[in-house]
Amino acid sequence: MFIELDGWMAKLRFSASHLIPDHPKCGRLHGHTYAVSVRVEGTQAGEFIIDFIELKDIVKDVCNRLDHRVLVAENDPRLKITEEQGHYTMEILKSCKHYVLPRDDVLLLPINSVSAEDLCKYFLNEISVGIRGNGPANNITGLHVRVDEGIGQGAGCNMDL
Repeated sequence: MFIELDGWMAKLRFSASHLIPDHPKCGRLHGHTYAVSVRVEGTQAGEFIIDFIELKDIVKDVCNRLDHRVLVAENDPRLKITEEQGHYTMEILKSCKHYVLPRDDVLLLPINSVSAEDLCKYFLNEISVGIRGNGPANNITGLHVRVDEGIGQGAGCNMDL
């Protein structure tokens, strides 16, 4: 058995900018409105596998952290990121481009890229931590997450719990 939340319909969205270093088009700073869809597999524990409200709150919390930020993959070997007084300097090593951005506008993520695929893995981990942090979840056996960077275009991943 499973339950699902459609990110577009359930308003589990965030808007953010990013770039993919050395990509011919996505190598320029640009933005998306993302939607995060979730499917939780398991058995009912009482009335629910997990309460929709609880699951929405977990996903919304992660979306809110990323909303209206410049997302930067701090583990991307193509970038050199330095923090100075109130700002980050981000240098793209191969192209010699550099950006100076206010620290409050940037969210450094512990991922290798800000592709839809790596953002999906980030959300999968954060949502699984949120589910486990809300008490015993022995009845939940699987978690599937999809991060869309536009309607009909996204990446999905899953994990067994």
